[in-house]
Amino acid sequence: MPRSRDRRRVRLTVSTARTVRLPTTPDGPPLLPWPVAALGGGLLAGLAGSLLVAGVLLVAWLSAIAIPLSTVLGFAGGVWLLAHGGVLVVGTDQLTLVPLGLTLGFGALCVSAGRFAYQQGRLAHAGEVDGRQRRRLLWGSVGQVAAGYTLFAAVLAALVSGAAQLWRPALGALVVSACGSAIGAALAAGLRPWAAGPDWLRRGVRGTAVGALGLVAIAGATLALAVLLGEQRVAALEDPLVLDPGGVFVWSVLVLAYLPNLLAWVLAWLLGAGFTVGSGSLVSLSTTQLGMLPSLPVLGALPPVGAADPWMLVWLAAGVAVGVLAGVVAVRRGREETAGGLLAAALAGLGTGLVALAWAAASRGGLGSLRLAELGPRLLELLAIGVPLLLLSACAGGMGAWLVARRAAA
Repeated sequence: MPRSRDRRRVRLTVSTARTVRLPTTPDGPPLLPWPVAALGGGLLAGLAGSLLVAGVLLVAWLSAIAIPLSTVLGFAGGVWLLAHGGVLVVGTDQLTLVPLGLTLGFGALCVSAGRFAYQQGRLAHAGEVDGRQRRRLLWGSVGQVAAGYTLFAAVLAALVSGAAQLWRPALGALVVSACGSAIGAALAAGLRPWAAGPDWLRRGVRGTAVGALGLVAIAGATLALAVLLGEQRVAALEDPLVLDPGGVFVWSVLVLAYLPNLLAWVLAWLLGAGFTVGSGSLVSLSTTQLGMLPSLPVLGALPPVGAADPWMLVWLAAGVAVGVLAGVVAVRRGREETAGGLLAAALAGLGTGLVALAWAAASRGGLGSLRLAELGPRLLELLAIGVPLLLLSACAGGMGAWLVARRAAA
């Protein structure tokens, strides 16, 4: 019997070892020198994003070929800068509403650039690397990719908008490229920053991630329901456009580019803060005040003007559900007792609220210089209503999950 047990242990150890993937070191010389790969990767990411925007606008240009090609390309450069916080001048109006969908797409290009830069730097170091060398490769890759991407933004801004409008898109490009390349380099290095720190901090970060996904889910579902209920108004605003196939393609890309902005506005409405669609307007759970609006089909999904039914406040339950979910996820599968679990739940609720606040702040902007100069969520109201709502509901959800787990253990 002892020998059979020993054999079982040996077999279990061997089978377990087969399923574990040991870290491997890259082989072969680098494709490019590390500085060239990092700086060139940042420049190439910026160039690729601008070419994508130019390609979409060239499809629209085929329907209006009388417009000079240089004007179309200049407008494409302005749209690329707008996605990084720049100002797009159209006639006498200034557009500052950032298309967050394009911003996320350009950030994904920077993720690829950061991953490639780290891999080339790692290939240049034969053999194993210690923690200090890994950090040097990581931060060096991020810094060089961000430098190349920001340089591209500065040169493009100087050519399109002039030196006076250079700092805003350059700063936005620096933030986008630094965040994107850091994610890509960390993935290439096999790092897991969210797994560092004490147990309550890791659970709080996990709860925040789940809460952020919950915010996207409820905002998307509510927006789809609003479009479905206002289908007739949306169709009435869309019919006069008479779009050809190229126009339908460009319009679809435009809607996707501003979809994250619309989701942030809907989320602010769900959390009780509301949003504005111009000066003197307000769309909230309690009332809707609108003035003259442009004939954009998506605006047909807005609620009717006037005081809303008091039962509309039931929509706050969607935010409460997201907070409870974040708190429950933060408390479950933890090693800490009461204090650690409640601290993790509170961190998850606060993190989810800050994510909603930052998302709302990034979605604000203007589509003109007069009435439509201010569009987007009301930040002070979101800070005073939405963030405490998520924080308290996460604490309540965490406490409930801890009590259930304690009773089950008893």
